[in-house]
Amino acid sequence: MLQAAGRIFAGRGFHEASMDEIAAAAGVSKPMLYHYFGSKEGLYFAYLDLSYREIVAAIDEAVGEVARAGGSPEEQLRRGARAYYRYVGEHQDAFRVLFREMGDPGGELARQRGRLGRRVAAAVDAILVRGEPARRPHLGTEAVAEAFLGAARSLADWWLDHPEVSADDLADQLTDLFLAGLGSPGGAGGASSAP
Repeated sequence: MLQAAGRIFAGRGFHEASMDEIAAAAGVSKPMLYHYFGSKEGLYFAYLDLSYREIVAAIDEAVGEVARAGGSPEEQLRRGARAYYRYVGEHQDAFRVLFREMGDPGGELARQRGRLGRRVAAAVDAILVRGEPARRPHLGTEAVAEAFLGAARSLADWWLDHPEVSADDLADQLTDLFLAGLGSPGGAGGASSAP
């Protein structure tokens, strides 16, 4: 039911999507949708919650693998970005609903987003700890992490219209640009295979 709802919400937008259309696409009755989700809003937020949990889990898994192997903060950031773009590539409906349609709805989704921001901020902090104190950002690592996440979302939005670019090349280009801005040795020509 949630996957069918995601396809309809992504294609038509929340306001234009109808419960009748979603029920038909899911092969269930409209009363069944109301039984499980209570309302169209309930169904919408259930889909958003599932999608955000999946994207955060994919990033956490990728970053965790690198961290357990003793990988650098730069490599953790790179692998997290790759996992993000792979998820977007495989779940374009989810991305369209999460970031094009909805933006930042608050509640549990805001907590998930905050968790992701803290993960990026920790990586940025670890990268900067090894550098010169003068390079520490004036507004702090939380602001830098938000800039990285905003750039990642915007670039993913662009990517939906440029599918010829691979997820890994996109992630590497963003990570290299970001690390170069931080003055990290892992940036500007690190592990990128992007043009």
